[in-house]
Amino acid sequence: MAGRRQFGSVRKLPSGRWQARYFALDGRRVIAPQTFPTKTDATLWLDSVRTEQAMGLRVDPGRSRILLGQYATEWLADRVGISPRTREIYAAQLKLHILPLIDPSVPALGELPLLALTPELLRKWYAALAEQRSPSVAAKAYVRLRQILARAVDDDRIAKNPCRIERGGVERHAEQRFATMEELATLAGAVPDRYRAMVLTAGLGGLRLGELLALRRSELDFEGGVVRVVRKRLRLASGETIEDAPKTHAGIRRVALPGPLVDELRVHLERFVEAPPDAYVFTSAEGSPIERNNFRNRIWLPACASVGMDGFRFHDLRHTAGTLAARTGATTKELMARLGHASANAAMIYQHASDDRDRRIADVLGEMAREVGLGQIADDGRI
Repeated sequence: MAGRRQFGSVRKLPSGRWQARYFALDGRRVIAPQTFPTKTDATLWLDSVRTEQAMGLRVDPGRSRILLGQYATEWLADRVGISPRTREIYAAQLKLHILPLIDPSVPALGELPLLALTPELLRKWYAALAEQRSPSVAAKAYVRLRQILARAVDDDRIAKNPCRIERGGVERHAEQRFATMEELATLAGAVPDRYRAMVLTAGLGGLRLGELLALRRSELDFEGGVVRVVRKRLRLASGETIEDAPKTHAGIRRVALPGPLVDELRVHLERFVEAPPDAYVFTSAEGSPIERNNFRNRIWLPACASVGMDGFRFHDLRHTAGTLAARTGATTKELMARLGHASANAAMIYQHASDDRDRRIADVLGEMAREVGLGQIADDGRI
């Protein structure tokens, strides 16, 4: 007499078809999603389930029924080691681009269980998002969704990650704008005097706006001709303003400054910066920390319009700094170290290895700046 099956069971239904069942590890009974025409077919299905479980290719269906919206919320709450601003960005991506209904032709992903997220469905979602929002938004959202579902695989909630769009997370940016040295000098002359050095430090040193807004007097070394970048300042969507370290260790760096920029900053400190070492280098006309939106709307946009450079972003000054430095003959590694774009370990190696080259970059930038009249000090101390 044949022994009883060791995994699952089959039974014949009143309809004449066969049903397959087995018990999950947590004791719940799992019934096959379809019935079978013969006992052999039902038995073969149970055998395939047992094989897939042994190979780690099948998970408990009960654990896959959690809705993506719930799982993604838990995923974000469990993230450690990310900045408040990064957490805000992730939350906004979930709320605006991943979980809600994007197009009537594609169901809202947040309302679907993990087991319903198939590669075909996600391709339709991606295409709809790219069309309704933009290819860049779709690429960013796809990267985030792929991270979430990779964690679901690790948690044994799904067997395989359904995010399988070739180059789906690759962003295709429009070509960035940059200013010539002459245009940089013109822009610096178009803003009020107290913001002139800030524009030049962005355009020659490559500091990000948040790094400039957090810069303190003690972080400028005029004798060595360098600026130490150790923090950034930003406002969260909640309205809270925070200061913390750059996003990666590579962002903490020493940047050699061209001679004319050192002269500009020296005069700037004398005219606009308080004496304490921790005083902000760049402040508003009232002497308070600069607010991004106020600076953009009241200072930057009018200045760009006045010199015929509408649409030129402040961040384009960083691209300007990289482009001008490249023209001095700087290598890719030197540029990555100067702009804080290298990986953590590599950035430290590149920084130590390229201090002399970084000074050479700054010296050549200084020669280029002098050619357009930057850094010329008048007898009364004014630029």
